[in-house]
Amino acid sequence: MGIKLLGWLVVLVAAGAALAAYSLRPDPLHVTAITLKRGHVEETVTAIASGTVKPNIDATIASECMGKVINIHAREGQRVKKGDLLVELSHEELDAQVALAEANYRAGEAHCEQTKLAAKISDEVAKSHVNQTEAQRSKAKSDYQRLKALADKSLIPQMDLDKAALALRVAEESESSAVASARESEVRKEQIRSAEAALDQLKASVDVAKAQQAKAFVRAPFDGVVAKVFVDMGEAVSIGVPIVELVDDSSCYVEAPFDEANAAELKVGQRARINVDAHRGVDFKGHVEFIPPVVSINKDLSRTLNVRIRVDEHQDAFVSGMSADVIVLVDQKDDVLYVPTQALVREKYAFVIKDGTAVERKVTPGIGNWNTREITDGLHEGETLITSVGLQKLHDGVPVQVVDELESP
Repeated sequence: MGIKLLGWLVVLVAAGAALAAYSLRPDPLHVTAITLKRGHVEETVTAIASGTVKPNIDATIASECMGKVINIHAREGQRVKKGDLLVELSHEELDAQVALAEANYRAGEAHCEQTKLAAKISDEVAKSHVNQTEAQRSKAKSDYQRLKALADKSLIPQMDLDKAALALRVAEESESSAVASARESEVRKEQIRSAEAALDQLKASVDVAKAQQAKAFVRAPFDGVVAKVFVDMGEAVSIGVPIVELVDDSSCYVEAPFDEANAAELKVGQRARINVDAHRGVDFKGHVEFIPPVVSINKDLSRTLNVRIRVDEHQDAFVSGMSADVIVLVDQKDDVLYVPTQALVREKYAFVIKDGTAVERKVTPGIGNWNTREITDGLHEGETLITSVGLQKLHDGVPVQVVDELESP
């Protein structure tokens, strides 16, 4: 009887000890968790500050001459084509200079034509004279040869032969003189070339005068929208004074600052996502168009790369000057094991749940961004990963219980 009673006492003591141990066991720590799976992961680089939307071309058109504004043909916000008249300056003096240059040119044309006509007449006269003297020389030679044959037979006196010889010499000299005069046509050709060169100069003077006149008519150098008109009617302007600001909004880009530490990751052609406040929640497509060859040193001594991101779609959603956030996609992988980035501790450790207990794991991260990160070693698909790693009481071996949402402290 005593032995059986002793056995019951032992059982009761053990049960009491177990009950006491269970009652002293800490409550499980409430955590949030997910089941690990595979999927798409991106490596991204984010601009350190908002970028600025800029038009393809933003030009301030300045005055190229002095004058008074006599007409404003464009208004702010008006869409214009290349060559459209924007602002007209006074041009009476310029008109007079064009008229004078044109009159001088017409006079030069007349002089050139006169020179050509005189040269033509002179050439014709010279040729006629050469022909005449050639004929006279030919007749004188024929007469001399005939009389010499008679003189050799003593049929005529020597005096007649001498006269024929003299006539031949005179005819030959006359022909030589006519031929020499004909060679003066080269001089006349040079006079024509000189007149033509003078005419070219006068034509250039007309072109210069018209070019100066054209400066009084301020025209659009490209298709675009008038952003600002800087002058008023009757206002006197001088060379270099801004007249009109014209922007080409047919395409635009975002200039965004990136940390110099990302210089090796950024490449021309990489895809980008652009967000603007005017269209919250919408990702617009773009690509890296230009990376400057130098790092900019800012006023706060920070160093950035001011990268140009070309907007690839919905150009009408962007307005010059608005701010834009930019994310550049530098790498991506499909069908890889990944975790929420905030579920990692210093990107070296993670906690999984095993038998209701938190188990610390050392992990090897791969590519990723602020949202998700690839895990190349340390975790396995299907495991339950604790995502609320910011809890102070979370450590290896602590009992945990998964809840949908943590209670606010």
